[in-house]
Amino acid sequence: MKTCKLCQNEFDPQAPLTEPAQQAGAIMAEEKYGDAGQLCPDCLASRGRLAMMYCQEFYAG
Repeated sequence: MKTCKLCQNEFDPQAPLTEPAQQAGAIMAEEKYGDAGQLCPDCLASRGRLAMMYCQEFYAG
């Protein structure tokens, strides 16, 4: 178990990320923020949803 860098909740870093928002957040954690493996799935999902709504590189409209 690890402690999330943002919310301080414990999480299992080996648990699969099943939601698209979690996966988008994980990509951003690795490529943009450099904190891969340090965020829980909920924080990854929040980051991913915001990126899908507001970051032009994720915008498909």
